[in-house]
Amino acid sequence: MTVLDCFKQASRRLLAQDQNSLFTGTDAFQIKMQAIISEAILDIAQQHDWLALTKQCTLTTDGQTADFDLPADYGRMLVKSDVHSSIWSVNYQAAKDLDEWTQLQRFMPSTIPGYWIIYGGQMHLMPAPRINENPCFWYIASNLVRGDDGTFKPQFTADSDIFLLDEQLLVLAMVWRWKQAEGLDYAEDMQNYEVRLSQIASKDHGSKPIRSSRNGLNRLGIWAIAR
Repeated sequence: MTVLDCFKQASRRLLAQDQNSLFTGTDAFQIKMQAIISEAILDIAQQHDWLALTKQCTLTTDGQTADFDLPADYGRMLVKSDVHSSIWSVNYQAAKDLDEWTQLQRFMPSTIPGYWIIYGGQMHLMPAPRINENPCFWYIASNLVRGDDGTFKPQFTADSDIFLLDEQLLVLAMVWRWKQAEGLDYAEDMQNYEVRLSQIASKDHGSKPIRSSRNGLNRLGIWAIAR
């Protein structure tokens, strides 16, 4: 179902009218809905670690490089994220924040395989991974839309574009957000959206927003086993 199909469904509910275009249209309803759709898909993408958006990045290591550019389509880490080593049975430990990272740089404990943090558009590892260690991690891609030519992009730009997640959820999001923008009662429509979101997320086995605590094992480097 294209974004135009979603727009048609929403407009029938909201205005009892059919629409023949969205991104080529110029009336106020079409322009406002373009903005609403853009906000809606970004919000939906943040609500869950959707498998359809999940990708893996493998870093190519040379034994000296410690700072690696993130993938071009990097959106965010998974809620339960790890950086995996290919030679150690435990994972890199995430620095809690930049202050802890500064302290680690000054007084790094003997932890195997090391620590990671993301800032400045890069994945930073400490110490520099061994040659051919090639750590990997999973992330949520920023591209939420597929064009009719098969290319992926972060936002809708054409009526023929397709949302990579649940289209019916997008329709419900369009309905309650438009009513909210118009100052109308949208409580029931938002509830319908949230119910649908919960149903879809429960069937999608991406990581849930609960962090498991594995700090003890990673900080005890003597427990690590080289593969």
